[in-house]
Amino acid sequence: MTPSVLRYSDQIPQMAPQMDLNYLTMIPSNGATFSPSQNVRIPINIPTDSFVDMKRAYIKFKLTNNATAADNSLILLDPVVGAASIISTFRVVSGTGALLEEIQHYDALCAIMNNHKNADVRQSRSAITMGASQVPMTAESLSVDAGVAAAAGVGGKETIAAAQSKIFYHEPVSAVFNADKLMPFGYTQGTSYIELTLNSATGGVTQYSNATNAATAWTASEWELYLPVLRPGAEFANNFRTLIQSGLPINIHSVGFQNSQQNIAENATGQQTITFSTRKRSVKSVMTSLRINGQLSLITCNSSSGFKHNDAVDYQYSVGGRRIPSAPIKVRAETNGLDLGGAFNNTLMALGHYDSNLRGASFDVSTQHRKYMQNVADDNDRSSSVAFSLDLEQYGEGLSGMNLAGQGLPLVLHLNCGAGAARASTVGALLADLYVVHDVIFTLDGVSGTLSASS
Repeated sequence: MTPSVLRYSDQIPQMAPQMDLNYLTMIPSNGATFSPSQNVRIPINIPTDSFVDMKRAYIKFKLTNNATAADNSLILLDPVVGAASIISTFRVVSGTGALLEEIQHYDALCAIMNNHKNADVRQSRSAITMGASQVPMTAESLSVDAGVAAAAGVGGKETIAAAQSKIFYHEPVSAVFNADKLMPFGYTQGTSYIELTLNSATGGVTQYSNATNAATAWTASEWELYLPVLRPGAEFANNFRTLIQSGLPINIHSVGFQNSQQNIAENATGQQTITFSTRKRSVKSVMTSLRINGQLSLITCNSSSGFKHNDAVDYQYSVGGRRIPSAPIKVRAETNGLDLGGAFNNTLMALGHYDSNLRGASFDVSTQHRKYMQNVADDNDRSSSVAFSLDLEQYGEGLSGMNLAGQGLPLVLHLNCGAGAARASTVGALLADLYVVHDVIFTLDGVSGTLSASS
């Protein structure tokens, strides 16, 4: 055994600075009760010289069904995301007004992620905190214009009775809330804040088709952002501030999402070439979901998780004219020739860049209500769980993903659709939501105190 005096590679353990941990509660700065389509702005107002562990932060709110009391006028919560369906856009803004993050169609992203959690997680934790279904393998996301009548029952969905409220707890899907290190919000100039744009009156909640009283006047109140704040001792705080004021930038890595949207025409069939806009420098993976455009504003549908496949046969992406992968990824919903593994595995790899826990599934091949891809005969009136995904990191440079920031490098989805008579596009035009999973670096300039994001 080598004597300790000769083990030159040994490193002296670094002592962690002593910090005091407190959970602080932030409340909105622009009101108390919010209606559909309004913005909820919650400041991240913490003491000077403090850090925040954003991975342990969460949001609390109360959702109220203001419909006049009637047995059939309850709100049917989305079986996949629960009350998160009321959040349309999620953004974080620095104290100097710089946009740190923005995710449009946030509710659909949450639905993709929750579909790829194990059923036992959804039926326990998600059901308790967010009102997702306690029977995730059978509760169906409604995606037919006519909806269902009260006689059909709740179908495994959690509900809010007319003139009643429920409280929910949400863990944001966000690069800021997924940062690798503590966020130094106590050292920045101004007060950063999160801003949530609520969904429309008919797009945020769901009701029976024969509801006596409409729940379109729903409100969300008692918003609270719980932040675990760590405050170091005076010596460390002074040393850290001296360090950053010397001009040394503080960089914090995370993985986030960018949303881009395009439409697929009504009755579309055959090869669909869908061009998206993105200028991210380190793209890990891409995911595209399809929903019927008109159903996003129908109160009879679960618009957040009512995904479709439009009789997809195969798909691939192209960047700057280069097709990836070289051979399309096959997808087929029919029992004769069922082919789902390629899309499913790529989705798991895509989500794994954000959270390694997203390695499960709460759907299967045979259960009609929770199929990964519905049979073509059911695509126009039943929901699927598929997202057309591709892990791009293996095609990039090392572990840095693909650089899509250069000019002339559009991101294109080539989706080959069959001609099934009941494919989703026969109902109406489809909305294609692309979610780009990318690296982001948050930088604190200690001289000016500005916090910025580079991606």
